Amino acid sequence: MELQQLKYFAEVANQLHFGRAAEHMHASQQTVSHQIGLLEGELGVQLFKRTTRKVELTLAGEALLVEVLLVFKHLQRGVDEAIRAENGKRGKLTIGYFGIMLYSVLPSAVRLYRERYPEVEIVMLELAAHQLEQKLLQGEIDIGFSVYLDDKHSELSMKWLTYSTESIVVALPKEHHLSGNKEICLSDLANESFVVLNRNYSPILFDYFVLSCRQAGFSPNIVQEAASDQAVIGLVAAGVGTALVLGCMSKLFDNDITYLPLVKPLFEIKLAICWLRGNETAQVEKFAEIVKSFAVQPDLKN
Repeated sequence: MELQQLKYFAEVANQLHFGRAAEHMHASQQTVSHQIGLLEGELGVQLFKRTTRKVELTLAGEALLVEVLLVFKHLQRGVDEAIRAENGKRGKLTIGYFGIMLYSVLPSAVRLYRERYPEVEIVMLELAAHQLEQKLLQGEIDIGFSVYLDDKHSELSMKWLTYSTESIVVALPKEHHLSGNKEICLSDLANESFVVLNRNYSPILFDYFVLSCRQAGFSPNIVQEAASDQAVIGLVAAGVGTALVLGCMSKLFDNDITYLPLVKPLFEIKLAICWLRGNETAQVEKFAEIVKSFAVQPDLKN
């Protein structure tokens, strides 16, 4: 049994006339009749009553027609869904991120993507910063929100789209003696106690912080390491110490914390999304377009 035979059968059943069915199917009447005969022979039933005056469906033909029309309906649905998936309108998108990204465009981008593509399943995984590249390379996530560090090695395997440049600010408890300043230099914090993100969470940023302090003439007195950026802020609010954080977090605990611009050295961190080269699916491309629409001077690293 072939699909084309079923199409001939359905058209003859619709027209109840072999000639008109053949014309509609752009085939000869002989071809249509032959294929119907083959179908009847394979099934072992008569599908049509043929006379010189009319063509009628048999009971067997009527029963087959009901199921054949369902087959065509499901087949068309499958074709439509395949096209929708190829166009990024359905499927699955797995997004990896680390906590601080929730204060960037991530929530807005995901919300807009859900509105535009409601049939795409979105899975979000919170990861340590150093896990993102590994998860991308292993195919466990499709797109990652990360910090762009101008790493030429990673650009060989991944594409990057920077969407924001965030300045580093100093978070101080409200009662801190420096909280009345307009701005601050890193060297001003030489005698302070620091709360930092655990090195296992983001080793590159941790090492960069320590190196910057040493270049400013001191080794940082780290009194507490935290497992998340939010925990760092909370510990500062509790008076445990001071911290360097991204400017996008400067509204957290603002009743308990003073945020001051760090002017010397001037730190700027680029926030970006990244995805694996070769994994430019329609879902990834559509999501990247949305992030780009939120970006300030977006920069795509090809």
